[in-house]
Amino acid sequence: MIAASQEVTKYPVNLTEFEQWEKFPAECPGYRRSTVMAYAPALADYSVTYQSYGSALTNAVTLYFYPRMKDSAAQIQAEVSQVLKTHQDAYVMNRRAINLEAKGKTYDATLITFDFADPIVENKQSVSSQLLIVFLDTGAFKVRSTSPVEQAGEADAAVRQLLQCVSWST
Repeated sequence: MIAASQEVTKYPVNLTEFEQWEKFPAECPGYRRSTVMAYAPALADYSVTYQSYGSALTNAVTLYFYPRMKDSAAQIQAEVSQVLKTHQDAYVMNRRAINLEAKGKTYDATLITFDFADPIVENKQSVSSQLLIVFLDTGAFKVRSTSPVEQAGEADAAVRQLLQCVSWST
């Protein structure tokens, strides 16, 4: 029998006491932090979600931090497959390499854009969903951004601004 002080945590778990608030402010231009989820002990795998607010932009953005596989190409393909499996009508609109800058350093990233129908604010509509993956020395950083398809360009610019507000590279 497990003692009360030795209870096993079942993941995922919503973190209300997250000690990295300075890295992930409650508000960034156009966004508010909504949830922080842990998927493994000791923050080996976690996510921070931001929702757009105060503008006409409808955009949900989740920042994921998790272990890096040895085969980067296989890890990207697994991420793409997961999106396609989760959203039956999803298809890849675009895939390209981009550069991101953080704290004076440039990072190579892969940006994959999907299109599919998804309920946003209770209405099923066509959405643009971006998957951005950066391989860091300490693991992988992934961004999932989803907005109505007609707001895709605005959402892309807003996410780039959000990434300047949070400390994703450290």
